[in-house]
Amino acid sequence: MALERELKFSSPEGLVPAREELDQALAPTGYAVAERGLERQVDVYYDDAAASLQRAGLALRVRARGGQRLATLKSRGSVLDGVHERDELEAELAADAPPPWPAPLLAQLPTADPAALAPRMVIATDRHLFVVLRRGAPVAELAFDEVVCRPASEVEGEYAIDEALFHEVELEALGRGAAGAPLTAAELRAIGEALQALLPLYPSDISKLERAASLLAPFAG
Repeated sequence: MALERELKFSSPEGLVPAREELDQALAPTGYAVAERGLERQVDVYYDDAAASLQRAGLALRVRARGGQRLATLKSRGSVLDGVHERDELEAELAADAPPPWPAPLLAQLPTADPAALAPRMVIATDRHLFVVLRRGAPVAELAFDEVVCRPASEVEGEYAIDEALFHEVELEALGRGAAGAPLTAAELRAIGEALQALLPLYPSDISKLERAASLLAPFAG
């Protein structure tokens, strides 16, 4: 598994600043940004009826984006002041085929019967993306997310709500590359503090899936 490190914020107003505003805010930290534009991704989260993966601290999703499908297994990992560090394992899927799950993922699922895994939650995210640069090299991805969550069709009859909306900002360290080692938690926080001086943002210690589940749970019956 690879290590993912990201700083997450709740963004109650859902504001997206212009690139020039971000550059000005980040200038004292030595970083700049390049705009990548808009992107839509749809994540379908799987579990069994006993929530075995959730109870084991795992999240299994299939992400559809730009005609591609990617299966990802994430651990709960650790979180402190909005900085999440967790292991993740990814595998590409055929464009239109449902799982069977790739063998590397199955090897990490000792607590669940793969045949019992079914869609439980759908999270659609519209992202406004920027790349954070240090001396011209990309070191992090900055995403301003509008998120709509809903129960999967297989379980929607168990809920008295169709969907819920929320906004987040994510700052994810990129892997080792031209800029050297990935950004540390302290470096992510330094960028985050500059963003908080620009926007009303609040560190979030929960994942998108956890937040979606907490929003929908009061309507489950």
